[in-house]
Amino acid sequence: MTSTGRPDAARWFTLAVLLLCSVTTNSLPAATVPDFEANYRIKRAGLTLGSTRLTFRTNPSGEYTYKSTSGVGGFLSWFRKEHVSESSHGSMQAGGIRPDEYRFRRTGDRGSRVARVRFDWQNGKAVNTVDGVPWQMDILPGTLDKLVVQIAIMQQLQAGPSDLDFSIADGGKPKRYRIYIRDEETVNVPGGEFDTVRIEQEADNTRRKTILWAAPDLHYLPVKIMREESNGAVYYSVLESVTLPGYER
Repeated sequence: MTSTGRPDAARWFTLAVLLLCSVTTNSLPAATVPDFEANYRIKRAGLTLGSTRLTFRTNPSGEYTYKSTSGVGGFLSWFRKEHVSESSHGSMQAGGIRPDEYRFRRTGDRGSRVARVRFDWQNGKAVNTVDGVPWQMDILPGTLDKLVVQIAIMQQLQAGPSDLDFSIADGGKPKRYRIYIRDEETVNVPGGEFDTVRIEQEADNTRRKTILWAAPDLHYLPVKIMREESNGAVYYSVLESVTLPGYER
């Protein structure tokens, strides 16, 4: 929600994805997440507010690139222009994901904002630069950025759905999130009908509520996300289409 009271679709999806945060200890063998492209529609009270596209790519050397692009759409585009892009680059290792760099860029009516996080694994530091101002934070092995965390969750759930504890390099210090497995549910979204696992987030110092539905048939890619803000406003992100090996809709 913006300061004018109008919903900020691109920002909401970015915040929703924050629940998918980095595993503090990557002790489990890393499951395979195939390359994919997924498109989502962001809605509130039945109205479309925007869209998001996710793309995940790997190469034979084990490097990955994960990108998210979000924009305002539907009726809201008459009142606001905004575009948000994020990217994470690093490597897929035997013990899990190791990000090397995260980038964020927002343009539109609210002005521009540029952020970059560089991971210095040798010294156990993450250098966070926002609009040209840098600062450092200490990080532990297994810390991820706030975008590629979704891939880490997909990996961990393939090992068997279970409650998880995560840390993410964001802001002045790593942030802690906890993920709780609740129920199995069948959900219908524009991309189809899916059997899913319902996951709830608990985060420190927030009154927001986030619920995510992840589909085992899609390697636990989320097909639906619900976010309830502290003021009671509820937003949904629902899968429109997905392309991955063995599945396309």
